[in-house]
Amino acid sequence: MDRIVTLTGVYDYRLVYVSVFIALLAAYAALDLAGRVTATRGFARSLWLVGGAFALGLGIWSMHYIGMEAFLFPVPVLYDWPTVFLSMAAAVAASGLALYIVSRNTMSVLTAGIGSVFMGAGIAAMHYVGMEAMRLPAMCHYDPRIVTLSVVLAIVISFVALLLTFSIREQSASFSWRKTICAIVMGLAIPVMHYVGMAAVTFTAMPLDPNSLAHAINISSLGLAGIGVVTGFVLLFVYVSAMVDRKLSLNAMQLALAEQRHHLELERERAQNAEFRTRAKSEFLANMSHEIRTPLNGIIGMTDLALETELDRAQRDYLQTVKLSADSLLSVINDILDFSKIEAGKVDLEAVDFDIFECVEGALKTVALRADEKGLELLCEISPEVPACISGDPSRLRQIILNLVGNAVKFTERGEIAVRVHAELLEDKATILHFTVSDTGVGIPAEKLESIFESFSQADTSTTREFGGTGLGLTISRRLVDMMDGRIWAESTIGNGSSFHFTARFAHATTSSASKPVAAAPTNVAGVRVLIVDDNRTNRRILEGLVTNWGMIPTVACDGQQALDLYLAATTKAASSNPFDLILTDMHMPKLDGFGFVERLRENSGDCASTIMMLTSGGQRGDAERCSELDIAAYLLKPIRQSELREAISRVLSASETAEVAPVLTRYSLHEQPHARKALHILLAEDNLVNQKLAVRLLEKRGHAVNIAANGKEALAALEKSQFDLVLMDLQMPEMDGFEATGILRKREQATGRHQPVVAMTALAMNGDKERCLDAGMDGYLSKPIRPQELDDVLDSYLALKKDEPVEPVEAAPHSPVDAAQLLDRIDGDRILLAELVDLFRTDFPGNLHAAQQAIDLQDANRLWRTGHSLKGALANLSATQASALAGELESIGKSSSLTHAQATLDRLKHELENVMRALEALCPVHAQ
Repeated sequence: MDRIVTLTGVYDYRLVYVSVFIALLAAYAALDLAGRVTATRGFARSLWLVGGAFALGLGIWSMHYIGMEAFLFPVPVLYDWPTVFLSMAAAVAASGLALYIVSRNTMSVLTAGIGSVFMGAGIAAMHYVGMEAMRLPAMCHYDPRIVTLSVVLAIVISFVALLLTFSIREQSASFSWRKTICAIVMGLAIPVMHYVGMAAVTFTAMPLDPNSLAHAINISSLGLAGIGVVTGFVLLFVYVSAMVDRKLSLNAMQLALAEQRHHLELERERAQNAEFRTRAKSEFLANMSHEIRTPLNGIIGMTDLALETELDRAQRDYLQTVKLSADSLLSVINDILDFSKIEAGKVDLEAVDFDIFECVEGALKTVALRADEKGLELLCEISPEVPACISGDPSRLRQIILNLVGNAVKFTERGEIAVRVHAELLEDKATILHFTVSDTGVGIPAEKLESIFESFSQADTSTTREFGGTGLGLTISRRLVDMMDGRIWAESTIGNGSSFHFTARFAHATTSSASKPVAAAPTNVAGVRVLIVDDNRTNRRILEGLVTNWGMIPTVACDGQQALDLYLAATTKAASSNPFDLILTDMHMPKLDGFGFVERLRENSGDCASTIMMLTSGGQRGDAERCSELDIAAYLLKPIRQSELREAISRVLSASETAEVAPVLTRYSLHEQPHARKALHILLAEDNLVNQKLAVRLLEKRGHAVNIAANGKEALAALEKSQFDLVLMDLQMPEMDGFEATGILRKREQATGRHQPVVAMTALAMNGDKERCLDAGMDGYLSKPIRPQELDDVLDSYLALKKDEPVEPVEAAPHSPVDAAQLLDRIDGDRILLAELVDLFRTDFPGNLHAAQQAIDLQDANRLWRTGHSLKGALANLSATQASALAGELESIGKSSSLTHAQATLDRLKHELENVMRALEALCPVHAQ
């Protein structure tokens, strides 16, 4: 038997070093390749993944092959090239798997562990398949323990390599110490596995099988060098490619970031421009509102005063036309301003406690006259289950109701308009109320029921349409209802009228009473027998329900004749001349009206002892005297608030019980408390003389005492000397405006503990003006033109409980040269009033001219603007159109801050004012001279 000969070999350390160097290059390339595969997407990612797998696999295989060639045998060694390529394929597959794993968005430890098993197995397969490619006259023997160790090392090295590569794949720099250290660790670990695998094999001499040499090739030293060079070139090429691609990607990213920054700057610039345009639009709307409302204050205010004087039919018709036109213009202005504020998202709802009865019934008061002028019944019914006190925005709720009721009045020629409120849902913390406004008007086509809520939309859009309007009222109402977590819809039949419904969510009031209506008299109305006379079925039902809820015993009649029959029958049955304690009759009824019914009742009954109250939709001059003649106890305008009706019933019944002779109870005397102060002491802070005159007349007509301050300083001085129940504060005044004066007043009050009620009275009506007033410490907000109903609401609240209720604002303005007819028409021919106005103007205008001259000399544009503004308004109210226009030019010059032409304009104004004064004095020679 032949003796076994073991072949021994030695390592060529030069080739060992080369193999280690190639391993380092491959490790560094792997780190770069991982970053590129991660950073790219789509087809580029696939290219980097395939190319990277080939380059990295080639590097690992080259390290392995050169490492094998470093072991020098004492016999010649050949290689089977198909097996060699199979080992290379194993290296490429393992490298591709590694790159794919580390390029994913996330990599858990479990994923790394599973990947390292496959990668380590691939590297081990490459090594041992490569060993099998050797052809030499010897037999290979493997030590299982060392083979197992080499495979475990391959898996562990793969696991560490995956973690290191994943951790630094996002680094954009081509060189960093961290990347270099990772490459060295990985580069040294790979040869360790290879040389452990080499230690696992021993070779024993054995004759070479000729059949195994079919594909065997001999690799010379030159070929070995070629493999090393090609591998190094490929790895270097990959590294350079990755570096160039990284640079290009960084440049592309920087370009994208630059474009993004540019777009952001453009968007910021657009936003700033949009904000500037919005602010400019708001300022323009505020100025336009101010300039338009200023003349309307004089027009509407003076017209209201004139309509309350003795006029012939033609004069009254003219003035009522003026008032109707002014009211229509104001309505259009308010609609446009509200719509613009809602569109800009600048409308916020308040959350204050309020009385739903006061809100709804008070809103109907403002349209009662218009309804009566058309002969319409205006009805209001609020269900008993509706909480009296809720929390929400009463002004916006009132606006919705007025829009719907106003439309109903516009489109209804005969019949009635009814407002009903009931609770749709009562919850622990909130209440959903359902409001219905129904009419007997023309109706709306079914196809228009949705479109009428769109902006600028109307059921009839033809140029010959009968009814006017902006088409914004319902749009505004819908937006406000949406903000109240409700919905709005309409039901209608052509010719049979319409019903508009809306719901709104309100929170429960935080206080026990949002507002306190007129204090109830001590008389108990329970058990009182009442005869209700009204031709309107709905109104009868509402009144019957009200008095029944109060414990009264009602009997209803549909007209005067039926009421007479019922009264006679009840008298006969009860054997008494007083079968009813109270008779509640309507004024306007067919055949026999209210006065006719009472006359017949007095004639038939003689000693009728029943207390009689009359309700009317519109009073006429002389009605109060007739009520006194017929011994009618109360004469009240519909719609009447529930609280007011109960108070009135209590008052008249109390008077009848005491046999007290009392004047006829009216809507004005109803609000006068029997033992309360009947007048307010009011301080009016207003710089415009015409506005002063108008406000003083309105206040004194209501029995109030008025002191005047021309600016904020004078107002503060007056408040130091005297106490006032209320201050009506204009906002735009010279020397010290209303905001500054109120701020100083509130600071003073911190030391005294007092609180002086201050209500803003101004022409500003834009979004935020109300908030500015309240933030400045004011208690309320009253807008110009001053509407008598709004003024009464404010005054009544302070008369009763000093309660604050804001509204909105205006000032004074332009017209034409001195037009005697227009001026006299404006003041209803009251030459005494004209003389007073002329005296005031004669005293005031020289100071204004002097102030304008000083402003020009000192180049004070702001002062010139204020002086021109004041003169323009005063002259316009005196119908001095030409002079007002010149004062307006001075105002415009002051606004522009360029006073070049100011002196010439002032000289023309001085000359024109001489003509104005002569013309005014000619109109009132006795009083003005």
